[in-house]
Amino acid sequence: MESIVAELVERIKGKETFLEKEQAMSSFFSDLNKKIAHRAFCKLDDELTDEWKERGFKIDRKSDRKVTFLFGEVDLKRRRMKNEAGEIRYPLDEFLGIRKGVRYSSLVLRNVSELGSMMVYRHVEKAIDCLTSWSMSHQKVQTLMVKTGEIIKARATHEARYDALIEKKKVPYLYIEGDGVMIKGQKKKKLEIHRFQICEGSRKIGKRTELIHPHFVSSMRRRTAQKELTLYLQETYDLTDTIVISNSDGGSGYEPEVFEEICLGCKKHEHFRDIYHVQRKIKERLNFVPQLQSKMMAAIYSYDRKKVQAVLDTAESLIDANEELCMENLRLLAGYIDRNWMFLKPMKQRELHDPQACLGAVETTHRKMTYRMKRQGRLWTEKGANAIIRVIDSLRNDELDDWLNQYCELPNEEIENQKKCEKMRRLALKKPKFIAHEGAYQGQIASGYAKSSPLGQISKGLSQLSTTPSYL
Repeated sequence: MESIVAELVERIKGKETFLEKEQAMSSFFSDLNKKIAHRAFCKLDDELTDEWKERGFKIDRKSDRKVTFLFGEVDLKRRRMKNEAGEIRYPLDEFLGIRKGVRYSSLVLRNVSELGSMMVYRHVEKAIDCLTSWSMSHQKVQTLMVKTGEIIKARATHEARYDALIEKKKVPYLYIEGDGVMIKGQKKKKLEIHRFQICEGSRKIGKRTELIHPHFVSSMRRRTAQKELTLYLQETYDLTDTIVISNSDGGSGYEPEVFEEICLGCKKHEHFRDIYHVQRKIKERLNFVPQLQSKMMAAIYSYDRKKVQAVLDTAESLIDANEELCMENLRLLAGYIDRNWMFLKPMKQRELHDPQACLGAVETTHRKMTYRMKRQGRLWTEKGANAIIRVIDSLRNDELDDWLNQYCELPNEEIENQKKCEKMRRLALKKPKFIAHEGAYQGQIASGYAKSSPLGQISKGLSQLSTTPSYL
């Protein structure tokens, strides 16, 4: 201990300003942490090796590996163990939970992913450079984000995810909402994020409203998000005595039939048209008579068909004969209301009495993604977008730590199947070697035979085969 203190004092004495002295102290403690961690891991490896020898494993060799922890990069020298069946294991890697092919610890993955879900990758690079003793390029930040997204996807979509659940929850009401978010893709493409959310209602916390036990599912493929939400719903809740209330804007992929499929087995399903989109449609179609917009909304809130028709008739009377566009907008609004009238019926008139009712929250919960993915003209690949939405949802569901704490990402059988598929893909893409050849030889029968003789007939047939047809 005295030698450590003496060395620190010498480093501080060699600097002039307080900033330089603190930088020297930070560098000293970082080096010290790495040395201590290296010795601790060596001692752990010795203890673990003795345990694995009792299981029938023998030391095959020592392997080097560099792993970056939050306090710095550590050189690991750990033993590779092998049994008579040829199975290879790294006891220290498994004990620490370090995955194969990953040079960063789980805490680094978690912190970098959380920062990447809130700010651009260049800002994450700067934050790491300022707050740690090591640095990381923004390209590497993106690579780690994609890797974290793959780990989350492997765990979140695997059947073993719900093995720890002992008893399913029973609730009187359950609220499901779905909507899509458009983002800009590379090469002038448009990408859509498909989002579903489920909660047990909402409650007031001071002046704010929060969802009760929410769960968010997002994907670049709607069927994938729908399947994942259905699995979560069926494995987490007992819907026998539950009334499921769904809400959407009625767009493609968010029809009432989709939510009916998600909540199969529930006591009752009620679907609502999202009031935010209804208001926007009214303002868009009645832009030529703004004084009637509030009256139309009030008529829909009261669910009075006569009042709605009265507003439509009043708007029609204010249109001049030559304003065809206004007439078309009015016709489209009337058709929209007719198609969705049954979904505009209020909860009280449907005999749904839940003081914690929650409808229309999906538009608000978009912000976590839209603030990160739609500013400053950002362009996304499908792979990169899928990774970041997985990280954002895992943070909101409070699941990211659980996913990163898992050592094995997939069962061995699935890993082997993935390896076989990857090997077949590489073989299919591999170019065959070019082998030079002289081509085919053209044979013929020597002349001197009568054409009517058998040999003459065969010679004639061969010559016809070697002649290119006139129609080619």
